[in-house]
Amino acid sequence: MNDQQGRGPQGDEFEDIRILGLDSPDDDVEPGRSVFGGESAADELPHWTEPPAVDATGGGPVDDPWAGLEGTPRWSDDVPVDHESQQPVGDQSEAAAVFFDDGPLGSASGAEFDPPLLPPDEPLPDFGVAEKVHAPPAEEPVSPPPQRPSGRGGSGGGRDVPLAIVSGVGLGALALVAFKIGAGATLALTTVLLVMAAAEFFLAVRRAGYQPASFLGITAVAALNLGAYWRFEAAVPLVLGLTVLFTLFWYLTGVDRQAPMLNVSVTLFGVLYVGLLGSFVGMMLTDPNGIGMLLAAVLCTIGYDIGGFVVGGMMGRSPLSAVSPNKTMEGLIGGMVTTFAIAMLVVGRITPFGQDPGDLGSAFILGLVVALAAPAGDLCESMIKRDLGIKDMGSILPGHGGLMDRFDALLFVLPATYYTARLLDLFAT
Repeated sequence: MNDQQGRGPQGDEFEDIRILGLDSPDDDVEPGRSVFGGESAADELPHWTEPPAVDATGGGPVDDPWAGLEGTPRWSDDVPVDHESQQPVGDQSEAAAVFFDDGPLGSASGAEFDPPLLPPDEPLPDFGVAEKVHAPPAEEPVSPPPQRPSGRGGSGGGRDVPLAIVSGVGLGALALVAFKIGAGATLALTTVLLVMAAAEFFLAVRRAGYQPASFLGITAVAALNLGAYWRFEAAVPLVLGLTVLFTLFWYLTGVDRQAPMLNVSVTLFGVLYVGLLGSFVGMMLTDPNGIGMLLAAVLCTIGYDIGGFVVGGMMGRSPLSAVSPNKTMEGLIGGMVTTFAIAMLVVGRITPFGQDPGDLGSAFILGLVVALAAPAGDLCESMIKRDLGIKDMGSILPGHGGLMDRFDALLFVLPATYYTARLLDLFAT
């Protein structure tokens, strides 16, 4: 088909059809020759690396074609250092670099624009804005409380000591009258005191923000003491079980709906702390010598309070515990020694701890037990008050605070006395 002519759709003749890629080119491209044609090889420029031609006489180059150019090509090693091609691109010293300088962040002074490639680990500082630092307010000096001896071996915190003595003597006289009347009167008095103490406790925790089932708790405290007297130890698990069920129903039925898990726990703790520990009064009173046991527990506890009050106020220097800064080690030792002395000198003459004249073995053991139990009850109640952020549980007893503030050690002494009598086989029945 290379040499044949053809006709188009309209009958026009057209040149030979040539298939590209099959024909060899008519012209060869040689080095130094223009591909555009129209010029001879003699008119072409020599390679720039060739030396210029010289005449036969050696008088110099003849018609150097590169002579008219402004600077001949050269190797890169021969380029002067001050040539523009050797200058770094984007030099900030030039005026063109100012175009990219937006100025520093929040400042009028110059700064480099160097954005981080990755987000910083910490927030970038706010340039130009003074960081506001709030200095903590100066604390006003707090004057120390007046140093007065307390009933627990430390500073009294401003209590009216004469009024405390008067109210203590009055409460003790009321207890002695009930003891003299008999077990029934003693049971009634102790039940009323336990109910009032439970009311103080639940009121204190409500002031701290809890929502206990106060009515159920107070009822359970009274039922524990009365049930222990009428049905002895078998009544205690029954009352506690019913208390758990009714407390859950209390929050289930919507009487109180706020934080049921937390408030059920607070309610049951109050019942156990005041009601269960206090119910050992009813258990003691079931025995013919129960009033003597209860009197021994009360006298030993009073001995601890008085000993801590006097010795701590006179010689108290070493703090006892962080939960109660007013208590001192000297007051603790004084209270324990006084407790032991009361047990040996007074309780040893009271039945059942002094059944035989001169037999002080039972009183000796009771003195040791109470000397350990009373401080434990005292410190535990101080821990609870410190957690609630209050100084006293109540104010029903002038000079003492509340009933819980006066009976905190006795709540631990009651079960200690009961089980000591059990181990020593001092129950008549």
